[in-house]
Amino acid sequence: MSNTSEKQTKKQVFLFSEGKNIFPKTGIILGIDYGMKRIGLALSDKSGQVAEPFKIIHQLKELDDIIPAKEVKAIVIGLPLQTDNQEGEIAHHVRLFSDRVSEKYNLPVFLIDERYTSKFATEYLTGRCMRESKQKKVLDAYAAARILQKALDELK
Repeated sequence: MSNTSEKQTKKQVFLFSEGKNIFPKTGIILGIDYGMKRIGLALSDKSGQVAEPFKIIHQLKELDDIIPAKEVKAIVIGLPLQTDNQEGEIAHHVRLFSDRVSEKYNLPVFLIDERYTSKFATEYLTGRCMRESKQKKVLDAYAAARILQKALDELK
């Protein structure tokens, strides 16, 4: 088998709606809100019921320690669709990032519509009387938790 074929077999990126049947039923799932400056992370509980904000990182390599330490079984990444369901420039960057994540960590990656997750996360944090300056430090992790929770809820 050629190197190209081997790489293709390792790549495991799915639209969530098409990959639900292979989504792990148990184990820690990592949720990601990808941004050009910051990457928000969230983790599920082992039963795959609840997503919690985890942290914000700035480079892909920061996942090198997190994924094995947390025993991550799969990854859900928010795909920013436009209001007409089309993919724009940012979605293209997310797809490239998703491919890199899948190949680097050899885990299934599921893309799910993330429209309005940052807006809902902002409203949630504002409702908790969190100042805007503090919100910026945690917003992407809360958005990642909304993305991951959406996926978990769709499996119920």
